[in-house]
Amino acid sequence: MLRRSWTVCAMTALLLGGSAAAQSPGTLLVGGFGTWTKFDSKWGLDDSFGSSWGYGGRVGAFIAPNWNVEADGWYTPAQSKAGQRFLGSLPNTPGGDVKASAFTARLVYSFPLASVASIHIGAGGVLENFRGDADAGAKIYQFGANGLAGLNFGFGGVALRVDGFLNYMPSNDGRMDFGAQAGLQFAPDLASMFGGTSATATTWAPYMWWDQMDAPLPGTVELGGFAQWSWFDENAGHSPQAIPKDGLGYGGRLGVFLSDPRWEIEGDGYYSPQDNDAAACCGVGRATSVDAHAFAVRLNYNFPIGLMGRQSQFILGAGGTRTSYRFEGGTGVGSLDGQYNYNFGVSGLAGIRLGIANRTALRIDGVVDYMPNTQPSANMNIHARAGLSFLIGGARPEVMCTYAGLESIPASSPNCVAPPPPPPPPPPPPTCQYNPNILATDPACLAPVTAVVDTTAITGPIYFDFDKSTIRSDAAATLDRKIPWLQANPGMRIRIEGNADERGSDEYNLALGQRRAASAKRYLVDHGIAADRFDLVSYGEERPVCTEHNEACWQQNRRDDFRIVTIGSDRIVVPPQE
Repeated sequence: MLRRSWTVCAMTALLLGGSAAAQSPGTLLVGGFGTWTKFDSKWGLDDSFGSSWGYGGRVGAFIAPNWNVEADGWYTPAQSKAGQRFLGSLPNTPGGDVKASAFTARLVYSFPLASVASIHIGAGGVLENFRGDADAGAKIYQFGANGLAGLNFGFGGVALRVDGFLNYMPSNDGRMDFGAQAGLQFAPDLASMFGGTSATATTWAPYMWWDQMDAPLPGTVELGGFAQWSWFDENAGHSPQAIPKDGLGYGGRLGVFLSDPRWEIEGDGYYSPQDNDAAACCGVGRATSVDAHAFAVRLNYNFPIGLMGRQSQFILGAGGTRTSYRFEGGTGVGSLDGQYNYNFGVSGLAGIRLGIANRTALRIDGVVDYMPNTQPSANMNIHARAGLSFLIGGARPEVMCTYAGLESIPASSPNCVAPPPPPPPPPPPPTCQYNPNILATDPACLAPVTAVVDTTAITGPIYFDFDKSTIRSDAAATLDRKIPWLQANPGMRIRIEGNADERGSDEYNLALGQRRAASAKRYLVDHGIAADRFDLVSYGEERPVCTEHNEACWQQNRRDDFRIVTIGSDRIVVPPQE
């Protein structure tokens, strides 16, 4: 599996320079050119330099940073050689005009030379057509191989492209044509044109050709085949002598999803060998079969939908088509045997791409091809298609680093490392333990001189009856004496420690001690002391003050002790009534 990672800096520099090298996956290419062709002598055409100039156009898209697929077509008004008829056709005059055209599809690889220049090489297939200037004249077409090499020079977002090409047709003793093309090429960014984010501002993750993919990505290639049922117009073929029957055919498609993957540029072709559906006519030997085929290029828009637990797409597309018919059978003067005709027109498509497995989809389409220039009148062919498509490749946006200051580099970069934490702030200077408003180093930080205060009234214990936690009258008197002390010292916190005698289990005595501490707190809170000034703890039977085993001793152990946790100020204030 191929894995390649490309930096946004190189892509951006080359794109702004207009170079075809290292473009972002899914970048659309459109262009036009002038062409000169040196035709093989076997065609019988005038091969002088000034007699084979033509023009054409191309469309394509990048499937990976240095790879693109493209299709082009050109037309050349040529001439047969002086004193000769084109292919010996009697309806054409010696030295008469010949209409030459070709359609190619190829895969191209680009090598950057500099920020604004690149060279490229490509290979693919070609269909060449020749016909005389009269429709009744001889016609021929052949399939073959195409090779191409050229240069791109970028300036201001547009590229000047110069190519040399070679076409080889192996049938009929073989023919080889070669020539040159020159023109302008553009790379519009559909993502930014239709409100998305420009692909040139994206860093791409390592390129994967067959990983898990939920939806098409920029540069994803759709490669598929299909079976097709065609309803041919009554003016299709060579009406009225040869009209193809409605019937089955088959074909294939190649598409590329663009920088905004809702858009896809797609080319397809079909072949449909049919019987002649026309009656014998006009004294002409009846052709027995009509072989129909067509090539179309469309721009599709994909509407994402969710079906079968996967993402699928509803597709609408429009573009151009070239439909050809070849006739077999029939005898006599005017027979169509071995001849063909072709028409240009427009093609529309509506369909659905159903995801059935990873990168695999069932595709069902309806296609309408309309040819306005057909003789004797325009015709429209309708096709229903079904087949499988495989979605190959596609560029994923790189996950970027999330650490502060490193957001512009990929998360996979070895430089995407968490920065060291800042050093902790220095500790604050210590404050005076006697006065928190001044520092410990302040000369005024001196221990206050205070008289010794008897805190028995605060710390005196209270006692409880056996297995009871209710406040007795003597305990209430002791608690009442604590209240003015607590009121005079509002910052003072008290810990109430609940205790029990040795009778009862450990768990029970701990719970009983807790209830006794809570009873004392509740009494003080009910008499106006804030609840948050008390901490409660139970020691159960763990801290006896008497260890004998009699009631007098047990009474001393059934108690609450009171401990001063903090006085909350620099000294204890004695209440006035003391």
